Amino acid sequence: MRKEAQKKRTTTSEIIRRILGEKMERMVEHPQKKSLFDAAKRINAKGMKGPRDLASNLDAYLYGGK
Repeated sequence: MRKEAQKKRTTTSEIIRRILGEKMERMVEHPQKKSLFDAAKRINAKGMKGPRDLASNLDAYLYGGK
């Protein structure tokens, strides 16, 4: 990331802000993704945890298959 910032003559912080801003814009464009994120935050706030294998089996949990 430092090399990219040097190449673009900016700071790594600015690169991170741009990336996060683009990600947030995409979330607004795709409200279903935002609702999944909000649901995860609500579940986490209740102290509940998701399955330990969620990252490796995300498709199975979301779509019912790999």
